[in-house]
Amino acid sequence: MQRSVYFTLFLPLLTLQVGRIMGQNSRNCFACASSDLKNKWYLTGLAPVPDSYFTSNCGNRGNQMARESCPGPCFTMVFDNPDDVGPTQQTPATYVVRGCHRTLTNVVTDRGDNNTNNGDNTQRRNFCEIDTTYKMADRRGNLVNVRMMSMLCGDVDSCNDQEFATDFMTGVTCANQTNDNLLNNSPLNCYECTPSEGKNCHESKCSKKYCSKQQVKLDGGFQLMKTCTNVNIFGVDTMCQTYDVFTNPGGVPVKSQYTQCYCKDKQFCNSAVGASLAVCLMFMAFFSVLFF
Repeated sequence: MQRSVYFTLFLPLLTLQVGRIMGQNSRNCFACASSDLKNKWYLTGLAPVPDSYFTSNCGNRGNQMARESCPGPCFTMVFDNPDDVGPTQQTPATYVVRGCHRTLTNVVTDRGDNNTNNGDNTQRRNFCEIDTTYKMADRRGNLVNVRMMSMLCGDVDSCNDQEFATDFMTGVTCANQTNDNLLNNSPLNCYECTPSEGKNCHESKCSKKYCSKQQVKLDGGFQLMKTCTNVNIFGVDTMCQTYDVFTNPGGVPVKSQYTQCYCKDKQFCNSAVGASLAVCLMFMAFFSVLFF
């Protein structure tokens, strides 16, 4: 009799938890990337994706795009084409990536998840970050400032369906956007330097929400870039990811290992060089000049 009572009390809770798990496993996200990114995927810092991702209408509102199952929040990345940035350029072309955040980053984030609580009994279902001076290399290897936006959502199925006009910043409102660049009540300081062959650089400093560190390893050597940013695509304050990236410049297959890090756990946290770093944009821009 007692066991029957316990089972009766436990069954509704079990049903609720199973329902939540099933709901998470069955979430769908729109999945695509701007077609130009097929030869510039290194700009994103994301894990490699199949060719089926790339389409000319990824910036348009969802509905007709492919979808993929996702156990976490859906993800959208939008940024300016760095080759269109400059004093004589018109409005830059917009590059868009959509998909499952966990698939694109190999990271489990609690931002933009239905089950994440803000601390005031409200659910944090959407999360967005914008950086209007995000450092990125153009095809000539020059570092330029682009506008970058990263969005996570988990409020409804296929929630990453926003329309992005030519000037994607028009009418954009970032959900749960914060500008906290403080660490222990002091501005977070980061090292900033351009890519250097085999050099752990400490040239100058900058301050934003996160420090970042990017490295490419090729044939036993490495190149390193450090900066600060208001956008963290991993959705975790301190995290590194490493990807094997295959490129084919001029018909010559090249395998490189890229690592990208974000951190904000201590001052100048992007100081060390090591196995956990990221994408060396200057290296890829060099090949673009030679072969494209």
